[in-house]
Amino acid sequence: MEKKKSISREQIIKTTLNLLHDKKELRGVNLREIARTLGCAHTNLYNYFPSFTDLLWATHTALQEVFMMKLKDNLSSATTAEMKLKYFFNTFLQVYLDNTGWFRLAWLEYIGEDRPESDVAATKAASEELNQYVLDIWQELSESKVDNKKVSETMHNTHCYIIGEVSNYISGRGLIENEAEFKNHVVSQAIKILTLCLREE
Repeated sequence: MEKKKSISREQIIKTTLNLLHDKKELRGVNLREIARTLGCAHTNLYNYFPSFTDLLWATHTALQEVFMMKLKDNLSSATTAEMKLKYFFNTFLQVYLDNTGWFRLAWLEYIGEDRPESDVAATKAASEELNQYVLDIWQELSESKVDNKKVSETMHNTHCYIIGEVSNYISGRGLIENEAEFKNHVVSQAIKILTLCLREE
């Protein structure tokens, strides 16, 4: 009798992330493809996730953790507030453009109506951590005081700008075709938007 291959919830999520990275989109990523990559029957995955939608939500949550780890790592090498702000926004472009499948799942693809509370909590925690990074950097950059509400609103608006630019670029509808030029442009504009909004009375 053939021994059933042992897999874990974490392995399934990691495999899903890898497939999204390789395929650059959600199309072609499904339970059978994930199981084939893991070397097990797709029915085994139901022991961990009741449906493909549940797996996608869990992967969405994991994406936020991966992003925050990359951001923390990138910021650790910055020595000035100006560098930190540049590295901060550069991380968004780096992760989104290097992993367009992740970006699509994070911000573009419809996953399902019943969003798990765990994903809502993870998104809120990541947002608060991002806002704190911005607040800390701003306190190094400027003598002007800003409150948490203003930082949160400004960061939300700036991130929406980045999402829009990246969406246009990966769909082949961007005004700038060269990737390096595109990254530099979006990072500089994001810094400008954030700075102008935080300085605004």
